[in-house]
Amino acid sequence: MGVVPPKLSVEDARHLKLVSQIKHVILQKYLPPWQSILGSAHKRLCYFDCYAGPGIYELDGNLVDGSPLIALRAASEYVRRRAGQEIVLTFVENDMETRESLEHAIESLGQLPKNVIWDVFSEDAGDFIPSLLGEVHKLAPSFFFVDPYGHPLTVPVLNDILRRKRTEALINFMYYRINMDAGNSVKVHLVDQMFDDNSWRSKSFLNKEAVNREKGFIDYFCSKIDCKYVLPFRVRYGVEDPHPGSRTKYYLIHASNHPSAALLMKQIMWPLGDEEGIFDYSGIKMGTLFSRTPQEDELKRFLLKHYLGKTIGFDDLRIETLELPFIEKHYRAVLKDMEKDGAVAIRRVSSKVRGIKERDQITFHSKLIR
Repeated sequence: MGVVPPKLSVEDARHLKLVSQIKHVILQKYLPPWQSILGSAHKRLCYFDCYAGPGIYELDGNLVDGSPLIALRAASEYVRRRAGQEIVLTFVENDMETRESLEHAIESLGQLPKNVIWDVFSEDAGDFIPSLLGEVHKLAPSFFFVDPYGHPLTVPVLNDILRRKRTEALINFMYYRINMDAGNSVKVHLVDQMFDDNSWRSKSFLNKEAVNREKGFIDYFCSKIDCKYVLPFRVRYGVEDPHPGSRTKYYLIHASNHPSAALLMKQIMWPLGDEEGIFDYSGIKMGTLFSRTPQEDELKRFLLKHYLGKTIGFDDLRIETLELPFIEKHYRAVLKDMEKDGAVAIRRVSSKVRGIKERDQITFHSKLIR
């Protein structure tokens, strides 16, 4: 909950749906550790909000921060604790009325630390970001939030972002809109523009139905994102939407080239959803995007099946199995249990005595399951 701008009332603010709130919760939880990790080796960090929005919204009769204010608060808190650090925040918003609301919301925060440098650009992100990347060949470690209503930045632009060192992006892939446009002769050119060609039109997933078409579409889009770790998280229609239910509204796709970023985002996402389906959020309540309760016995069986006779580091194991609906605490609990059974041996490199973390070496040498 943020500071209420003096001239903005709840009645004036746009309503924030629960299915949209999840994106803001993720930013609130992810940006502080992202700043701390990257800031330990770099004096300057950058945050880009490519479709910034009005800055403040109404939710349950209260005013709440949008993504720009969330980022500014996180940056301010960080530089106050870390002398000599600098965070540069770029907000791109082309709609005049929305931009004025954003600027007013930022002003309501009062005096920000001098090392928090921000600017609002009255530009279309599809033009502004490629132009910026063309002029700036080296970026400080950067986080790009790409949250359009319809189509995201083109795949080539996203790849230009991600080929820069220490950059990552959280992309809102509005599946329902893109899928509709893909079948609309008047709008299909927009999908061509997104991929920067029309070769997607010949893919077999377009001839499939329902979940198989959806899985094929999202897998294809993710395969075009040129980075090491691409994590898609499904968000369903919520109760406030015209057709609530199990249909997909959009995907949040986290793209990065560093294993720490991928593991951190997975750790942040896991507690944020409900109880129905892996990598899923219904918008009915705040719960987990990894929504069903994972069964640790499933993880145990998987590890013994795929790693029998192998030795691997703890973090490397988590990265290799990134697609599984388990987080660090699950791996640690399962491996400790397996150690008691004699199913694994653990050589502790990073932890002490009974701990398991980071570079600790896990050797799977038995099929025993208690």
